[in-house]
Amino acid sequence: MNSGGSTVEKVPVSEVHSSMRRVRLARLSILAVCLVLLPAPGSGQTILDDVVIRAFDISVSITPVPLKYELAGGELRYTSRGTLHGTATAMVEVTAPNPVSTARFFFDSDVKLTSVKAAEYQVASNRQRDTLTLTFTPALLPGAKVPVTFVYEGQPLYIFNEFVLVSEGSLYPVLVSPFGDFSANLGRVKLKLTTPGGYNIAGTGKLLAREGDVLTWDTEVPVPWVAIAGGRKHAVRDKTVGGLTMQFYVPPGEDRNLDKLADFTGRAVGFYSNLLYPFPYSELRAVSLLIVSGGLGYPAFLLIDERAFRNTFTGDLNRDSFLFQLMAHEAAHSYVPSQTVPKGVGFIWLSEGFAEYLSLMAIEALLGPDAFKRELQEERNNYAFVVATAIAEPSIASITFANYHGRAAKNVIYAKGSLVLHMLRGVLGDELFKKGLAAYFSTFRGQAARVADFQTTMERVSGQSLGWFFDEWINEKVLPDYTISRVTSLPTPDGAFQTTATLRNLGTGQMPVEVGFVMDGDVQIQRAEVPSGGDVTVTATTPKPVKQVEVDPKKWVIQKDYKNDVAPVR
Repeated sequence: MNSGGSTVEKVPVSEVHSSMRRVRLARLSILAVCLVLLPAPGSGQTILDDVVIRAFDISVSITPVPLKYELAGGELRYTSRGTLHGTATAMVEVTAPNPVSTARFFFDSDVKLTSVKAAEYQVASNRQRDTLTLTFTPALLPGAKVPVTFVYEGQPLYIFNEFVLVSEGSLYPVLVSPFGDFSANLGRVKLKLTTPGGYNIAGTGKLLAREGDVLTWDTEVPVPWVAIAGGRKHAVRDKTVGGLTMQFYVPPGEDRNLDKLADFTGRAVGFYSNLLYPFPYSELRAVSLLIVSGGLGYPAFLLIDERAFRNTFTGDLNRDSFLFQLMAHEAAHSYVPSQTVPKGVGFIWLSEGFAEYLSLMAIEALLGPDAFKRELQEERNNYAFVVATAIAEPSIASITFANYHGRAAKNVIYAKGSLVLHMLRGVLGDELFKKGLAAYFSTFRGQAARVADFQTTMERVSGQSLGWFFDEWINEKVLPDYTISRVTSLPTPDGAFQTTATLRNLGTGQMPVEVGFVMDGDVQIQRAEVPSGGDVTVTATTPKPVKQVEVDPKKWVIQKDYKNDVAPVR
């Protein structure tokens, strides 16, 4: 540890992880850009989504400083802070049928608002920690389009020589709802950044201009948020894979895996372009950062743990399938929540659970079935940790920012969340599932979407009612546990074999589950549904003797115990 001087020892990764968890939660606290609107005097009660910001024009300058820190009580505390000065003009549009007078914003308490103005309006501001409340006089009328200009300065984390990471809420204010309901605000963002000489800083969007130390980006399409990241030691490396133009910001000598990660990213984006719709951005950037534990995904802007580039993850995490999933997951965030913005109950699953399973699908298509099975098993193992250790496992629907902390909640969203989508694929079949997924993302491109919207889309495409599935796996908490309690097999007069198995569900929930009657070189599949705590009899007639019976041989269904699924025929 170095508490002073211009040469700063790198912070050990183990020391920054607790700090980074706080950063990730702060990032998640504004996962969806959102707002609350209070009615003007005499007007009716308004609803969410009655005001939107169509565009941001942001101009920011930063002054990084050498990184200094200390450990106090096991916690990492930064003792140096760089500075930021900014001006952001938000084009506010009232879509409500009634006048609106008050709007709330998330705005980092480390950044001071020096002024806020709107032509022809008096704007009063009130700060309570990270919440900025603006009151407009007179009230904003229906259909009004009002540019609101914020001027601010402060010392947010992290503006250091070694690394820079400044995101929404610090880089500029974003709309927020105190009710816990979230609405999508997709706006086109133009960002101009001024830095001292010698820094390579990346931003979200297409690089429009570089004039000395002033860079200007344009997101090209409406997005929910943007960020900047890089550092003084970062070098820019251009890569093109599958027609995708990419730039990687990585310190020299720490880029062992650069070519591999670029290849993985380009191929994953190509897969999503075919599965969903063409990648909506002309450029993609990725930045290697010390303080990112895993990755963070912005629109075509990936912030990646430096260990991925250096090939220095612990254990076997430097395997190709893990690194591929890391890049593919963050690239998937360019679709969700960057274009299809989750909202309402289950909104965290609609982002992270979907990005996780999309990355698994990319692995299956591009690295093959063995890699897919490996990473899918990792998801099962992670969820098994929740089952074994959680005192009260939350349902997917019940997880909000208020309780999204700790390993259990994360594994419910990422691991169980991706496995739930895998189960839905098993229920619908591969073709219908992929068609439904494509229809959902296309239909809600550039819009907010709820769990109900996803359910409705999948029902429309498949022609099936899926209320039971979403009730069990999203709104409630079930956990089947299948076992074969008895197997008998007898030859038939015509030379075939009739095998009967008793399938029991020791757990909860009722899912259609496959039962495999395994013969030499072949398997015959039957389907059954077993209620909670119940049992059913399944019979198959086969041309060859059955050696064993296995429940869910392809492992579609989440279970409590996968070790009691096979019974031999004796």
